[in-house]
This record gives sequence, C-alpha cells and structure tokens, in this order.
Amino acid sequence: MTKSTVSNIGIAGVVLFVAAAISGALLIPGYSQVSNFLSESYAIDTTYGIYLRLMGYIPSGLLILFFCFSAVKYLSQTKATTIALRGIGLFYGGGTILTGIFPCDAGCNKEMINPSVAQFIHSISGLFSYVTVPFFVIMLGFAALKWKDAVYTGKVILLCGFVSLVFAVLFFSQLNSPYGGLIQRILEGSILLSITFTAFYLKK
Repeated sequence: MTKSTVSNIGIAGVVLFVAAAISGALLIPGYSQVSNFLSESYAIDTTYGIYLRLMGYIPSGLLILFFCFSAVKYLSQTKATTIALRGIGLFYGGGTILTGIFPCDAGCNKEMINPSVAQFIHSISGLFSYVTVPFFVIMLGFAALKWKDAVYTGKVILLCGFVSLVFAVLFFSQLNSPYGGLIQRILEGSILLSITFTAFYLKK
C-alpha cells in the first residue's frame, strides 16, 4: 500500500466523521450543535441513529485506526512517533468504533442514572478517549518537529494537542453546560485536525 493511499484513508476517516456530525445535527429537529453532544444525534432512541453509526462513525473509526497504524511504517521510525500514532489509533479510532457500536441512552444519560450496558460502555470508551488522546496528540506534535521538513506540521499538531487537552478538561468539568456540545466539537475538531495534517504530510 502506497503512502498516498494510506494518507487518503486517514482523510476519508476524518471526512466521514465530520459528515456524520453535520448530518446528525440536521436530521434531528431542535438539535443544537452548541448544547447537544455528538452522541445524542445517534442515541438509541433516534430515528436515524443506526444509519449514522453504520455509515458514519463506525467506518470513520475503522479508517482512522487503520491510518494511524499504517502511517507508522512511512513516518520517522522513532519510538515517540510509533507510540503516539498507535495511541491515537487505538483510543480515538477504536473509541469511535466502540461508541458507535454501543450508543448512549436517550439524552445520553449524563447523570448515569440506571444506565444500560451500552451506555456504560459508551461512557467508559469516551472517557478513555478524551483522557488519553490529547496527550498522544501532543507527543505526536513533538515527534513531528523532528520529521523531515515538518516544523510547521509539528507546530500545528502540537497546538491541536494543547487545545484538545484544554477542552477535554472543560468538557468533563462542564458536562451540563449549555455550551457542552460546542466544547466537545472543539475537542473533537482539534484531534481530527491533527490527523488531517499528519495525513497531508504523509501524502507529500
């Protein structure tokens, strides 16, 4: 498999995720991208949730997982690069797959009152993803600074990592905030942007 193909797979994973996020918001009357979590658009009680999961989030997670593990072969063979990419692949790509397979309860049950098994797995997966991935992105940013002609790419990835870390802290401290959806989207967007920049660097 060529570098260009692996790069395209990473970009496709990001595009699928963004498309699913936008589609979910448009399909649910009254849904707010500022206040509602992404998971609420494909919760167990939503009409189009199954389609968003099967055609959006789950394949997106698979593509990102495959991209991260495959990109290691073509990027600088340092321990930091390998750990960072595999960490992002496992905890972000894998986490996206798990949260798609196990959707949250109606309204995403933020208080975790008598949660279903799916809600429990969904929440634990999201927790591990948001707690670990920002640090892997930061590690990737520092590693990228040492790649050939990648100073700009490394700086952007580093910025994405620190932004995702700040918004991960905000997310967990403001679960019931009227801006919870916006906080989550900035968190997710910064991670997806780091993957996008990594993919474009690989392509060139």
